[in-house]
Amino acid sequence: MSRHNKRPHSHLTGLQSGLTALLGEDSLEQLIGIARLRRAWPHIVGPMMAGRTEPVSIEHLSDNGICLWVAVDHPIMAQQIRFLRDDIRKACFKHARMTNLHQIRSRVQPGAGIKVKVKQQVKAVPVTFSRKRELALGVACIKDRTLRRAAFQARLAQLAYDMAPHEGDHE
Repeated sequence: MSRHNKRPHSHLTGLQSGLTALLGEDSLEQLIGIARLRRAWPHIVGPMMAGRTEPVSIEHLSDNGICLWVAVDHPIMAQQIRFLRDDIRKACFKHARMTNLHQIRSRVQPGAGIKVKVKQQVKAVPVTFSRKRELALGVACIKDRTLRRAAFQARLAQLAYDMAPHEGDHE
């Protein structure tokens, strides 16, 4: 007899069908829609407005449409959302496939906004004098002083960039 206990094999089912049974189809569609919208929000309204606004919920309307509720951190942002509602509606269709968006409403909520990660700036690594001398000898044949200086600066910047550690590099 085997040392391993006999157990029935599990039957894998899709995650979406399990969540549909748990939440209901309408609720799941709402969650998927708002998640898709939040992911595309910086592309829909731009990075400045995305940092101060965020889609928070979708409400079904009586006329088979939906209303998007947007949290804003200041009343000026609510006014901007109202001014740009037609453009936002078109962008929501393009980026998040929301076809029946009829209304966009806003509410003030302190701290609203989708914080977009800012890439850290790469610090330049100092280039040794001997390497600078090699670069200067490489551009010495250029007669025009301004062009020679620009070529030297460009090569120096490229060398410093190549020597600096970058995001994704593993040391």
